Amino acid sequence: MTEWMALGYLNSFLTRKMAALGVADYGVGNMRSVANALNKIGAEWELVNDPLKVPQYSRLLLPGVGAFGPAAMRLGETGLGKALVLAAQAGTPLMGICLGMQLLGRTSEESPSTQGLALLEASTVRLPPHHSVTNTGFRKVQVVAAFRRPNSSTLVCDYYFNHGYHFVPEDVSVVAAATQWAEVEIVSAVSRDNVMGVQFHPEKSQGQGLAVLDRFARSGHLLL
Repeated sequence: MTEWMALGYLNSFLTRKMAALGVADYGVGNMRSVANALNKIGAEWELVNDPLKVPQYSRLLLPGVGAFGPAAMRLGETGLGKALVLAAQAGTPLMGICLGMQLLGRTSEESPSTQGLALLEASTVRLPPHHSVTNTGFRKVQVVAAFRRPNSSTLVCDYYFNHGYHFVPEDVSVVAAATQWAEVEIVSAVSRDNVMGVQFHPEKSQGQGLAVLDRFARSGHLLL
């Protein structure tokens, strides 16, 4: 993308943005589950697979299921990766889910030669050997006070996880929540300004997960 195209693209955020959630559709997301969840909460949302339409949305969701390398390549091939980066740099709230959160960082041990979106200074590393190769199931998540949901009397929530790699940010101040799995503390959620992500699947986490999606869809904020 040339410099003049990028400037024109960024300028379109001032004139074309609508009060709607755009869900990045690049071929590797768990779209049916996410769609069902968003419909259940009554969110105003649309799938977006055209990078030129990304500026139309006031909030953006990046789901993801599968391997880091193919997902990052698809974001590059479709142009959605660059469009999401430009949107985030222009101030649009962007939230990644599971693999989508990992793609917000720079690299992953799963695909060392492939670059992520680099919106956060972080890498993704393999979970150490344990009784299971993946962290799967509902886990208790310790939430940083600043990200506690309204009217909540606890900083502990249960969310559903299914992953074999975990997100390691260079700056611990971006950590919004964490959970303990075996001997590893897993970063469960991150947030820096308008860029945020959750390692768990809110769309599979029952009422508490739907509430996370609802708050982001309506306000663009991460509250757990």
